[in-house]
Amino acid sequence: MNVYFTASEIPGDKSKQREAVLGLLDYALMRDFGVKRSDFGEFVYGEHGKPYFAKQEPINPGICFSYSHCKYGIACAVARREIGVDIQNIQQTRKTRPALIERVCCADEISLIKTEADFTRIWVLKEAFAKFTGKGFSQGFKGIDTTVFPPELVHRHGNLFVACYAEPPNSIQPLSFTILSDNF
Repeated sequence: MNVYFTASEIPGDKSKQREAVLGLLDYALMRDFGVKRSDFGEFVYGEHGKPYFAKQEPINPGICFSYSHCKYGIACAVARREIGVDIQNIQQTRKTRPALIERVCCADEISLIKTEADFTRIWVLKEAFAKFTGKGFSQGFKGIDTTVFPPELVHRHGNLFVACYAEPPNSIQPLSFTILSDNF
């Protein structure tokens, strides 16, 4: 499975980031399945905000997607099973402080955090898992133990971390993180 991402600043507000990530979703759908996003109609949203395609049949049943954006990049993956993707810039995460770490990390994760990069790596895995389940922040992050996840689920590119989760985690191997230019 491919996880596509870009690693450049997206000028403007969140609407510009969303526009860019939807373009990347278009690219991923065409590249991996030969279909257009417009074939699926509008998005519908789960109870906690996870987006899905409104229309699946008869186009290409079972296609799921996940995307993420931050100021310095966008990421997207499409698959025939539920997935979750997240992208974060190390400098963009909240300042690593003991109260935050205690609130969102389990004891095994806390023992691994020495730098902001360590925390960001854990955070993107938690976000990818939360997007996979469709429960988002509502499920609480402390109960998501990323130390049991295979290391291949997260990729670092400079100051960016990109993570992808599917169940079971080792079923998405080989997982390919593909960086694209801004003109994908």
